[in-house]
Amino acid sequence: MKRIILVCQVFHPDVTSTSQLFVSLLRKMAKTGLDIHVLCGFPAESLNNTPVPRQETFDGITIQRCGLNIPLKQSLYHRALSYFSFLLHAGWAILKSPRDSTFFGVTNPPFVAVLLYVTSKIRKFSYYFMLLDLYPEGLIFLGNLEERSFIARMWYALNRLSYAKAAKLAVLGRDMIPLLQEKYCLPPEQLVYIPHWGATEIPVPIPFENSKLATSLSLQNKFVVQYSGNMGLWHDMDTLVRAATELKHLSEIAFLFIGNGMRRTSAETLAQQLNADNITWKDFVAQAELADSLSCSHVSLISLQENLAGVAVPCKLYGILASGRATIAQVPVDSEIAYVIEEEQCGLVVPPGDVNKLVEAIQYLASNPDLVEQMGKNAFAAYQAKYTLHQAENAFIQFWELSV
Repeated sequence: MKRIILVCQVFHPDVTSTSQLFVSLLRKMAKTGLDIHVLCGFPAESLNNTPVPRQETFDGITIQRCGLNIPLKQSLYHRALSYFSFLLHAGWAILKSPRDSTFFGVTNPPFVAVLLYVTSKIRKFSYYFMLLDLYPEGLIFLGNLEERSFIARMWYALNRLSYAKAAKLAVLGRDMIPLLQEKYCLPPEQLVYIPHWGATEIPVPIPFENSKLATSLSLQNKFVVQYSGNMGLWHDMDTLVRAATELKHLSEIAFLFIGNGMRRTSAETLAQQLNADNITWKDFVAQAELADSLSCSHVSLISLQENLAGVAVPCKLYGILASGRATIAQVPVDSEIAYVIEEEQCGLVVPPGDVNKLVEAIQYLASNPDLVEQMGKNAFAAYQAKYTLHQAENAFIQFWELSV
């Protein structure tokens, strides 16, 4: 069996969403006898401060941690240093790896495709790549980078080279395909749609009344609106906080925000300024606790800023589907998230940045428990039909063109 080598800076015991997704998938695949190796960095977000070794075997997966051990990337300088040291060390590890391995990279950090392109030119191997987010497109659409700048033009040029050389490119969203074809002139047969999968296998949704987290937070008699996951560059946390503030006079509605990310601090500061005392904040939970954590809600929130359709696909939707909960997605109407919610009838889509529409959607669902229950049933049926770990495993075996 060929060796599969994943190149991704975040992996076990990192608790970010990308790490949880690929840890779950590769643990399952390792049990089938596949020889799986991971080149990752040291954890940026972990549940404790326990030191991690540079090399270890975890549930049949061989892990080599590359780069400097910078556990808290709290500045652009630390982030850049972490990225550069990881890419340099991972590149050296790739060059020493067996040439006939199946090399697979993802956009974490954004320059992994370029790394695989450069090393493949030296060692003459083919590689596969998965686009979780599009860079520099996302930074340009958010106004953080000028499209005609030297950096952007060089970034586009490097992407063209590395994407064209890839054996296949996987995308998480159907909305990514037109953008990639327009920007990089990629042939349709090179692009493969592999949707997100639930990181936690949930055989049956946990009823809200059975949630241990709801009990511990004294939320049993509330209508709980939850945001769970990364609070990062793509997410408009301020609008979610402002919507919660508009509803703080309704004592029966409570908000639970779980996770971390670069936008959490500013969101918490805004909540304090607005006296949004109906929001409970919690850090990431361990994957073993994720099913119970997701069940501590009646409705779950998703945020994707305007103009980011085709750039990113928030993976939190798929955990929500697995937990059998309704969704309110504040996302562009032409995004993958909006497509899924419309197709599966498992929630509502509201315009990004519109506080009033979000407030109306929350109040509407809070007043219609039967509809919320039906949306939850539709969500779990969609998860079982399309988004399980087993289906993701089969999709990647086909993507990597493996015979098992």
